[in-house]
Amino acid sequence: MRIPPSEVYVSPMWITLIGFMASGKTTVARRLGPVTGRAVVSLDDLVVRRAGCSIPEIFSKYGELHFRNLELEILQELDRNRDLILDGGGGLVETPAAVNLIREQGAVIWLDSSWESVLRRLEIQRDGDRPLVSLLESNHLENLFHRRLPLYAQAADFRLQGDGGDPEAVAGLVNLRCRMWQSRSGGRTR
Repeated sequence: MRIPPSEVYVSPMWITLIGFMASGKTTVARRLGPVTGRAVVSLDDLVVRRAGCSIPEIFSKYGELHFRNLELEILQELDRNRDLILDGGGGLVETPAAVNLIREQGAVIWLDSSWESVLRRLEIQRDGDRPLVSLLESNHLENLFHRRLPLYAQAADFRLQGDGGDPEAVAGLVNLRCRMWQSRSGGRTR
C-alpha cells in the first residue's frame, strides 16, 4: 500500500532561493511562504538588522568580506529544526561554508535569469539598496554575473528559468519540485 505524500514524515527543511540580484528571489519567496505554510526569511534583511545599517553602508564602511561573514554567521544561527523559505542574497554562493549549510538543510533552487532580464530589472529598480548596481555602467557587474553562473549551478538542486514568469506560477513550481525532491529523499535532508 502506498502512503499519500501528506502522511509521510518529512524532516524540517529549508527551501533556499539563490540567483543573481533581480532574478526574483524575494518576490517568489514572498509568494512561496503562504503556498507552503513556511516562514519566509530574507538573509539580506537579517544582515541589515544585525549590522544596524543598509547593505550599501556595510559594503562602503566594512567591505564585502564583512558582509559575507555576517551572512554566514546569521545562517549558522537560523533554526535548523524549522521549515523555512530562505531568500538568499545574490552573492551567497561566494561563501563555500554557506553553500554547504544551505545544501545540508534542504533544497536549493536557482532562479536563473538572463543577463538582459537582470539588466532591465536593475535599470527599473535603481533604488540604492543594491551596492553593486553602481557598477552597471562598467562591465564589472556583467562579469560578476557570468562568474557566478557556475557557482549557482554547482550549489543548486534544480534550476528554474526566471525570465518573465508569473511569480505565482514560479512559486507553485518551486513548491512542486521541492515536494518531489523531498519525497525522493524519503523526507530526509542531506
